[in-house]
Parts: sequence; C-alpha cells; structure tokens
Amino acid sequence: MNLNQLSIIGFLGKNAETKYLPNGTPVTKFSVATQKSWKDENDEWKEKTQWHNVVAFGRGFAQVADRLVKGAHVFVQGELTTREYDRTIKISAGKGKNVEHVIQQFVVELKVDTIRSLDRSSSNGEQSDAAEPPAEGYE
Repeated sequence: MNLNQLSIIGFLGKNAETKYLPNGTPVTKFSVATQKSWKDENDEWKEKTQWHNVVAFGRGFAQVADRLVKGAHVFVQGELTTREYDRTIKISAGKGKNVEHVIQQFVVELKVDTIRSLDRSSSNGEQSDAAEPPAEGYE
C-alpha cells in the first residue's frame, strides 16, 4: 500500500491565476506560505516561512479562483508531485549581445484535490470548498 498525501494550512502569497491546457482543461496555480516558529539556543524566537507551489486542475477550482486572493487563509490537500521542463534563459555576453542557454528546471508542487477557505470573513460565515478529480497529462 502507498500513500502520497500532503495537507497545508497557510496564506496565499498572491492571487491565483488560471490558464488553460490545449485540451481546454483549466489549470489554477497559486502559492501558499506556512510559517514555523521556535526558540534558538539563546532562548530567542526565530521564524521561517516556507512557500509551497499549488496547482489545481478542473472547472471547479477555476470557479473558486476569484476567491483565492493574496492573504487568504486556506487549507489545501492533495498529492506531492515533481516535474521537469526545459527553460531557456538569456545571458548577457557584453555589448548588447545575449546568449541563450537551456537549463532543466525542476518543480515540486502540491497537486490539489481539496481547497477550503479558512477566512472568517466568508459570506454568511460559510466555508467555500472545491473538489474535482484532476485531469491527467499536464506539463
């Protein structure tokens, strides 16, 4: 038996963005910040913020994307995924000349199956949920 499930509670760093795959499937992306606090050896409080890339496939998630705004408090749950892609960068070669270089980019993402708003300011005090099976074959 295997299990790949990640749950995160945190705050959105910027508004969610929805784009579409060539087959028409909506893909909504955003980042969630979590924070850890601890006391160091001098008994002083320290904090560390960790950013998590989140990707959500399907119409249900695209419909709630307008509520996924910077600062929103959310619970997200899904599968931890990795992928690689080629990224072209331009490097200055002096005197206005640029050299293009292709590097392999490695991405770690939370492929969401549940998003829940934890903001108390939701209309009528309700929580907004979205869950839809993800589409396969993304890049």
